[in-house]
Amino acid sequence: MKTQLQRILPDADLSDVVAVLRSAHGTVARQFGFTQETNPTNSAFIDAETLRGQLEKGIELYLMTDDHVPVGCIAIEESKTEAETFYIEKVSVVPDCRNRGLGVELMNFATSLIGSRGGKHIGVALINEHEKLKAWYQQQGFREVIVKEYAHLPFNVCFMSKEI
Repeated sequence: MKTQLQRILPDADLSDVVAVLRSAHGTVARQFGFTQETNPTNSAFIDAETLRGQLEKGIELYLMTDDHVPVGCIAIEESKTEAETFYIEKVSVVPDCRNRGLGVELMNFATSLIGSRGGKHIGVALINEHEKLKAWYQQQGFREVIVKEYAHLPFNVCFMSKEI
């Protein structure tokens, strides 16, 4: 297995990344019973236009391929309000490629990139009730900071952080 990571720019063809996001987050949407109506901002329902808008607003997105086949992606965003703080978003591995260490590889890549840019704090946000994912982040050194409820979301959001 020889994976590669490639930065995706706003003017790129986003079809591969959209397919990865929909596939990876689709399993979670089904697990928690989300639909486009109940959770329209979930990556399971993302389209190229929405993703392009996010890229234009400053998220950095990286597509992971394995032998030129798209298998995952990850995004980072620098905080506009907190010094030395970055957020990791859209951590995605397609279902057929899970449990092979690709998610950890994505996280290590993002953490290294953030560190090289002077980042000291990394934040992630996830579905609070997703215990398996929360435990996965904890194994990588993240700790739970706070759980918040948002009226527009059908779940509570768990914010976790890690110092590097």
